[in-house]
Amino acid sequence: MGPKFVAIVGMGAVLPDSPDVNTFWQNIQRKFYAIREVPSDRWRVDLFYDPDPNAPDKTYSKIGAWVREFEFKPLEWGIPIPPRTLEQMDDAQKWAIAASRQALLDYGYPERRSLDPERVGVIFGNALAGEYHYRSALRIHLPTYLDTLRSLPSFRNLPSEVQREITEGMRERVWASIPPVTEDTMPGELANILAGRVANVFNFSGPNFVTDAACAASMAALQAAIEALYSYQCDAVLTGGIDRNMGVEGFVKFSKIGALSPDGSRPYADGANGFVMGEGAAVFLLKRLADAERDGDRIYAVIRAVGASSDGKGKGITAPNQAGQERAIRRAWQAAGVSPATVGLIEGHGTSTRVGDVVEVAALNAVFGQFDLKPGTVALGSVKSNIGHLKSAAGAAGVLKTALALYHKVLPPTVNFIRPNPQIDFSVFYINCENQMWEVQDGEVRRAGV
Repeated sequence: MGPKFVAIVGMGAVLPDSPDVNTFWQNIQRKFYAIREVPSDRWRVDLFYDPDPNAPDKTYSKIGAWVREFEFKPLEWGIPIPPRTLEQMDDAQKWAIAASRQALLDYGYPERRSLDPERVGVIFGNALAGEYHYRSALRIHLPTYLDTLRSLPSFRNLPSEVQREITEGMRERVWASIPPVTEDTMPGELANILAGRVANVFNFSGPNFVTDAACAASMAALQAAIEALYSYQCDAVLTGGIDRNMGVEGFVKFSKIGALSPDGSRPYADGANGFVMGEGAAVFLLKRLADAERDGDRIYAVIRAVGASSDGKGKGITAPNQAGQERAIRRAWQAAGVSPATVGLIEGHGTSTRVGDVVEVAALNAVFGQFDLKPGTVALGSVKSNIGHLKSAAGAAGVLKTALALYHKVLPPTVNFIRPNPQIDFSVFYINCENQMWEVQDGEVRRAGV
């Protein structure tokens, strides 16, 4: 079988301060920084925040990149969802539907271009579903908290009427803030329903499932989508990543491994001290390249290959491993069938962690440093400088930015890069900080890696 070239023919997004792809691209070009303090309707800083990293069960970070003004309009969009079902649907599912709808409309479906619904797959990257399962669990465990309260001697010494008022008051407050558990609760919060809901809404009968490879989840989805296309299980695939985990639970747990920054996202820069969480969805409609060319589709970018690896035995379950990253990079370029020396742009992971950025660029240097490239040949950047780390949707955000860069022939800027990280060797790469035209010599191809 020949190379598995895939065309991106439609794109959709719901991202921080970017309700669609065009706004996202404008924000990238104007170096917009979407990171803000936690909105008051998400979680309460006074209850959960403590600047001391060692404070038990507290987060020392209260910043993130948030989807703040998203409007889900199923009836206006011709999507009949019963109100009771809608109440139980996690925002992640709503974003998945909205971004998929954008990608389909961007392609021209159903008005101008056709797709065989039986031949369309839906494969998304996601980890941990959304946040609703935390809320429903809180309601379900209410009897445990009330039982603990009743076991306290000081509570039992209260008059029985006061005891009843307190327990009933707690129950009423919790029940008022969290919907009752119904037949819609579990479907509204499960990760696999992200893909299932989209397949249901748009009546697509190809394979639908989610992949969880942590920060690489949407890359794993992309790889699975390519395999689905070239095993001819489907002729088009909606793929990408969705992440709606910005609850305080994640903040506290990431704080306990020291992964978060308390003050900002600055990939590859001096002062990088942790990542900043973001959220959102980026969805792509993919077709086999030959089919897209045959059908006269608009093609944003061509995906030549995806490389994957594992570290095997490493220093720790969360520690980055240079050898493992090198393997993935080498495998991608080998499968692509072109030399890494032909690349003009790398959209890096760029988590802005003290160790992660250093290890990542060292892995890139190990691969690209073999080709006698002149210093500063390849632009390196990270969308995390704009919208933070989207966790399981991080790869999709990077692919979206890169596909737009290729389509518009622009090298997009990275923000918050004032001084380079002194531990990083930038001999081959440079951090592009200004929006500039992506010039190439006659006969050359604009080529990027993510």
